[in-house]
Amino acid sequence: MVCVRIAIYTNAILCYSWNMDCYNSIGICFISSRQEDHSETMKRAVSCISGLDSTGYAAQWKAKGYAIYPILFDYGQKGRKEIDVSIELSRELDFEEPLVVDIGFMKNIWSGVQLTDDSISVEALYTPTVVVPIRNVIFLSIASAYALMIGAKIVTYGAHMSDIQPRTDTGDPLYPDCHPNTAMAFEEVLRYAHFPFGVKKIEIWSPAREGLTKAENLRRSFNVMGDLIYKTWSCYLSKERHCGKCESCINRHRAFIEAGIPDLTEYEVDPEEVLKKVDFSR
Repeated sequence: MVCVRIAIYTNAILCYSWNMDCYNSIGICFISSRQEDHSETMKRAVSCISGLDSTGYAAQWKAKGYAIYPILFDYGQKGRKEIDVSIELSRELDFEEPLVVDIGFMKNIWSGVQLTDDSISVEALYTPTVVVPIRNVIFLSIASAYALMIGAKIVTYGAHMSDIQPRTDTGDPLYPDCHPNTAMAFEEVLRYAHFPFGVKKIEIWSPAREGLTKAENLRRSFNVMGDLIYKTWSCYLSKERHCGKCESCINRHRAFIEAGIPDLTEYEVDPEEVLKKVDFSR
């Protein structure tokens, strides 16, 4: 396995590589298009993915004729198994060889967050501590830099409408950086962040921007991935199987139910048992 640190300069992207056991990532970007082919006819996109939602969404873009280059982010998250799963899925979905980007220093910044802080347990219910502040914006920034370098016009990530349901206490979106307004605002930033100044260069797309819920995106993804959808990794931990108890596992299971697709995911604990014990109405 090859891990890389990436330095982006004005006219080049330098990848410093070394062999080691790579950490897992919750954020994975896919740069579409083959780097050796920069012809105007090649359809290019960059897709940031992490698991069920974003891998499936990237597969949908693959089905539209976009070649996919994966980039995986190691930011010190607990769910590091995702990297191995995503590398294998990249091959089975005919994506290109993935790169691993080390931004582990962010773990020091993201203290007090369930996904990165070892002193905090992951929970079945949503709480604000499960939100990694502006994580998607950071991933989209790196993905957009790659898109500019390879001439891609599209950047995608896996945010969906279920991510932006209002919190019961404040009314804010559950995950603010999943909101389509965030993506569109970032598009506007990119107009002025590189040449030609003031010109729209990249469109950022997600299931949320298409108005899709997690279950609706899952149905589309299942249509193009088939049973490979069950190989995606959603759990916030890195156990042999999905824990079945964390918020992400619960949301995964509920999406399969809502989509009318059998959930063949292997769980340590049956999510149905968790659903019986936890009040998800609050």
